[in-house]
Amino acid sequence: MRDATAVVGAALVVLAAVGAVPAAAGAGAATGSSGASAASADAGTLADTHCTYEMTVTDATGTEVTIDEDPDRLAALAPSAAQILWSIGADDETVAMPQDYYLDYLNDTEGKTDVVNDDGSVVTEAVVGAQPDLVLAPNVVPNETVQALRNSGLTVYKFEAASNLEDVAAKIELYGRLTGNYDAAGQTSAEMRGQVQAIRDAVGDENNPRVFFHLGGGWTAAEDTFVGQIVAAAGGDNIAAGEINTSNNYGTLSNEIITQKDPEWIVQNGQFGSVPKTPTFNETTAVREGNVVRVNRNFMTQNGPKNVEALKTIAQALHPEAYEAVDFSAVETPQPATCSTPTPTATPTPGGTEDVTPTATAGMDADGTVTATMMDADGTATPTAESEDGAASPVGTTTSGDGPGFGPMTALVALLAGALVARHRR
Repeated sequence: MRDATAVVGAALVVLAAVGAVPAAAGAGAATGSSGASAASADAGTLADTHCTYEMTVTDATGTEVTIDEDPDRLAALAPSAAQILWSIGADDETVAMPQDYYLDYLNDTEGKTDVVNDDGSVVTEAVVGAQPDLVLAPNVVPNETVQALRNSGLTVYKFEAASNLEDVAAKIELYGRLTGNYDAAGQTSAEMRGQVQAIRDAVGDENNPRVFFHLGGGWTAAEDTFVGQIVAAAGGDNIAAGEINTSNNYGTLSNEIITQKDPEWIVQNGQFGSVPKTPTFNETTAVREGNVVRVNRNFMTQNGPKNVEALKTIAQALHPEAYEAVDFSAVETPQPATCSTPTPTATPTPGGTEDVTPTATAGMDADGTVTATMMDADGTATPTAESEDGAASPVGTTTSGDGPGFGPMTALVALLAGALVARHRR
């Protein structure tokens, strides 16, 4: 395990890296083995996605990535990717991942190839040496690193950014589709959606207290960030809303704004660092009344199902009575998104009608690019380069969609194809 200073410093890099600017307008276009294209789908409406191999998906770099068959060996290049793979039962398939880099909450990580340096930058030689069938690169991984891995002959999918919890749920589904673990991913995503909605319903009629999210050294996140959306879902009114004009929506607030907005609660990122000990902060309602809630930095900043845990922590602090009324064991889970076998296009006959070619619906993804910060030993933060590993990673936009297939002959072909796919999948 790395020493405490390194962990403290890098913790804020992760927050900035996956806190994220809003996601681009689309995500993950796809083409199934039938050649069917995909059109855009809103997060939360994904259903009947086609997940057969080979599949071709367009990633955040605008590259069409072809996955020939169900991958047996996976490489995760950032903590969020590993969290999702574990949540969908793909841990046994994961051969490479960040080791001891904000992932100490995962079980059975021993023996996996470590693919990152202390600062989170990817060790390309280690990734190549692990011989993965598919490399999963969250948005914080620089395009240059992705290209270097592709030049080495690896299949790499880079994910889009996420701006809210719906994007994360859809991202989980996309991970399942790419890795052949779609049923488990659909269930995980549905459970996450159900719990998030239960919290939103519970706090929906409450008065939202004013909240300052403390990244470190006085830095905070605006409302149009992933972190800001978690605060909002928990029933908090982010005092940074409309006050940060940086390109990535992370920054500091002036003493005048803090005094004027007077936060009633402070959400502290992680167990390290402290609320700024300045006259301005000392006079806030939050500090005077001791209203400071600490969240697990890994669950707050790694886009994945663990985000629900951070959401619960904040909601319970802000609205204890409403939160305690939620019976999470009885929360209604939405119908999980399902995977289906695409129906091949029938050969048109003279004078007849041509069957409609079905198309696939792709999931969206998550992980954003923001200005990172490093925390010093005294708990102050200073801006550093963008992303988890110190380099910017631009995102692209793509689309996806779905459609029906028609005709008795195509139905028969679909049944035969389904049987073949069932034999192929584990």
